[in-house]
Amino acid sequence: MDVAVPGPVVAETYPTYEQDRKPGKQLSNVNGVRVLDVVRFERDAKSNTYRWGQLKIEDAALEEVYFGFRSASVGHNYLMFAFKDGAKLVVEVLPWKKKGEKFDPIVAGTTGKYDLVWNMVSFDSFLESAVGSQGLYVDIYPMKLSREEKLRMLDAAIAEATRDYSGEKYNTFTNSCSSNALKVFAKATGHHLLVGRMLPSVVIKHLKLRGFLGEPLHYDASNWNRP
Repeated sequence: MDVAVPGPVVAETYPTYEQDRKPGKQLSNVNGVRVLDVVRFERDAKSNTYRWGQLKIEDAALEEVYFGFRSASVGHNYLMFAFKDGAKLVVEVLPWKKKGEKFDPIVAGTTGKYDLVWNMVSFDSFLESAVGSQGLYVDIYPMKLSREEKLRMLDAAIAEATRDYSGEKYNTFTNSCSSNALKVFAKATGHHLLVGRMLPSVVIKHLKLRGFLGEPLHYDASNWNRP
């Protein structure tokens, strides 16, 4: 269940770009209570558009931090934060594609063709898009971290996702979903993971070998939308 601050459906913004990813904001952070804006929620199947709105989260209610993998192409890494009130927030880096543009990870993805965008998404919306709509699978690995490290992960992820990164270019190997998730991990824990080929599946393998990941929760067409 996603706990959202009620608000109107946001009109289309950044009209030349794909509408499943947009830069988010942190409207406030008072005594560990954060209000995030431009968070992606459910998709309207008829119009194929998403609702974007606000999400209120409390640091004290943070329950678990997950390092994620999604299938397709070279794969995708992301972070997911679960809270005691049921809110689940995905924080991810993506190439900011123009409408109708195909993602080429090897050539265009390494030569500065795509802008970089941080995306904040409810986990329900993430699953519906990845598994329900695209037929992919999703794994989330609980991170073996102290309470303090989990809180620092949340703080670092929100800080990165809401800073001014205009002008940055996505790069499959050096400024990607994987490298930025690892940057947040390094800031929170002090562990700097050196991976020769910065590919999502390789990152998962290295984190598992070093004992930072627990057993994954797996989502596919058979179970993604079960209560």
